[in-house]
Amino acid sequence: MAAGPERREARRFEPPPWERDRFEELAGRDREQERTAQDLPAAEEAPPTGEREDAASPERRAEPAPVGEKPPSAELDAMLLALKAEEPEALEGAWKVGLAAAVFMATLGLMLVVWGAVALARAGGAGAAGVMGSAIMTVMGALFAALGVWLGVRSLRQRGVL
Repeated sequence: MAAGPERREARRFEPPPWERDRFEELAGRDREQERTAQDLPAAEEAPPTGEREDAASPERRAEPAPVGEKPPSAELDAMLLALKAEEPEALEGAWKVGLAAAVFMATLGLMLVVWGAVALARAGGAGAAGVMGSAIMTVMGALFAALGVWLGVRSLRQRGVL
């Protein structure tokens, strides 16, 4: 049996060049936090001193961000908002399609209403089946026309016309 292709090692993640300094800064913070976490058990074993307690206290360990620097989540939100502003609206021209469909449906509905009315006028000798068929055609035409009007009004409201 032939051996399959040899497995390659997984590629190591490399940040993009424009983000490299940010990643290095975060890695430095992580290393510092690990060192602090390693120092804490040793500090708990040793007799407490005022200076050691201040360094180990949560208020001292959590450094606030400098005044001019935004937290990473705020930077990310700002970048995403800027990208969203540059993108075209996804359904920008959909109102045109909706309006065209509305005109088509309303026209089809009116045609069915007219054909149903004409069939009802001619159905005098056709009996109950002719009357029922023409009535169904008229009702369906009225429903199509109403749906076309509703779709047209909705499309124009989305556009801001109505």
